[in-house]
Amino acid sequence: MWRIDEYIFPRVMPGELNSMDYARPVCGGMCGMRVAGVGINYIAHRFATDARNTHTMNLSEFLGRHGLTANPFAAEEAAQDPVLTQSGDSCRHPDFGKIFGEPTHPSPAVVFGERGAGKTALRLQMESAYRAYNKEQSENRVLVLGHDNFDAMIGRIARHERLKNQSAALEAITLSDHVDIVLHGIVPQLVDQLLGVTDRSPLQVSNFRKSLRKSPTLIRREMLLLQIAYDHTPIAAKRTRQLKSALGLGGSSGSKAAVNWAIVLAFFALIMAGMSLVQEPKRALIAVALLVAAGSFAMAWSWLRCQTRVGIIARGMHKGIRCVNRTAANFRESLHHIEINIGSASMPTDRGDDSRFAMLDRLLAVLRVADYASIAILVDRVDEPTTVAGDVDHMRSLVWPLLSSRFLQHRGLAVKLLLPAELGDLFSREDGAFFRAARLDKQNAVERLHWSGSMLAKVCDARIRAASARPNSAVAIETLFDANVGRLKIEEVLAGCGNPRESCRMVYAMFQEHMAHAESSAKEISTTTFDLVRQRSHVRPLKR
Repeated sequence: MWRIDEYIFPRVMPGELNSMDYARPVCGGMCGMRVAGVGINYIAHRFATDARNTHTMNLSEFLGRHGLTANPFAAEEAAQDPVLTQSGDSCRHPDFGKIFGEPTHPSPAVVFGERGAGKTALRLQMESAYRAYNKEQSENRVLVLGHDNFDAMIGRIARHERLKNQSAALEAITLSDHVDIVLHGIVPQLVDQLLGVTDRSPLQVSNFRKSLRKSPTLIRREMLLLQIAYDHTPIAAKRTRQLKSALGLGGSSGSKAAVNWAIVLAFFALIMAGMSLVQEPKRALIAVALLVAAGSFAMAWSWLRCQTRVGIIARGMHKGIRCVNRTAANFRESLHHIEINIGSASMPTDRGDDSRFAMLDRLLAVLRVADYASIAILVDRVDEPTTVAGDVDHMRSLVWPLLSSRFLQHRGLAVKLLLPAELGDLFSREDGAFFRAARLDKQNAVERLHWSGSMLAKVCDARIRAASARPNSAVAIETLFDANVGRLKIEEVLAGCGNPRESCRMVYAMFQEHMAHAESSAKEISTTTFDLVRQRSHVRPLKR
């Protein structure tokens, strides 16, 4: 074996390596080539060891030199991005105004954007803008609801229909299911506030309990009807009784009174019949007994008729409302707390759209009592449910029912659909019937969230400002780089990224490359590092 040591391969300092000297064979032929190969590996190892012994830049030190308290480009998911929260409206897309609209005049919006284009950030910014608007208003406020928990919705439909494959549940989704899940997301929390259960109610409507108790009987009854249809938990029937008492409402199905009267009259009929056996006048007592027995029979018939009608309504509600996970027996128990004629005319007992729009109108009427004039429904993450998993056809099945002009244009609703770009490409190939039903020309549609290099550079500036110890004197993105790089080059590279997520990944990769190779005295990222990361990103694109 050949012995390789520092007599053959002396210690080489960084910058002194001449590959030709150490590629020269030591003993000729294949033997020399083996020795040379081992030698080159040895030199590379010693070179790496010496590089580690050199003090390189620390990320915290680099950020601190530019007045930054955190890495503004570390987060990739908007929902877990503190920098986005702190940046306020500085990172908004130029189309934000068109998408958000005027809260005083609720309007829909349909937005298509690729992954990383900022759809979730757009939703968070709209939520923040609505909160700011509500703080400034004493009336005409907006109730905001995120509609993005599609896994729960699909799972409930699959269990209700007893489907083993949840993909089949996707094909069965209708607009009524979407409306049901929206109402189910709001009504139980309103009931919690009315009953004083505030510890589990993230949706807070200010002064709701006080305002509703002073409202007309019709509005209070509307709230009770909403609770009967869309409240959750196995104790929904108990909460119906509690809510009815809290709202000061009377009335019932009459079933309990009918059965009580039937029992009492039957008891008296038996007494009269017994008395006729031992007392006079027998005929009169028998006649009275028969009359009372007839009354008992009438009450029993009324009870049976009431039970049958309530049962029919309860089974219809159980069949029609698939996203609440309540049994027909549970619905039946709640229905007994209202007049049967009201229940039969008001409850959604099918999967039709008309009954759902009627329930939406009831909710809006109830909310107006607390000075909430509209509801903003923010639809996001349609590509993320487990069953969907980014499949375009599955996304289409999930979203298609929402693209109804009647729903999007419904008075008092501001429906914001934040959809993947693939759906926009798919919908553009649909037939005329789809466009007549959806009327996308009236829905403030944004065909694609486009980001130019200049816009993305401004987003980077805003993120740097949000992460700066002194936001008013924060540096711009180009000051992090060597003067030879310049803003134009940065904008060119960011334009190639195409969206905020990939832009943040690009700048983050430049930070990492700088930390790995730059010396501690290097304050700016060099042109060499900038070009290296840019070229690497083109050779091997970042995953989306």
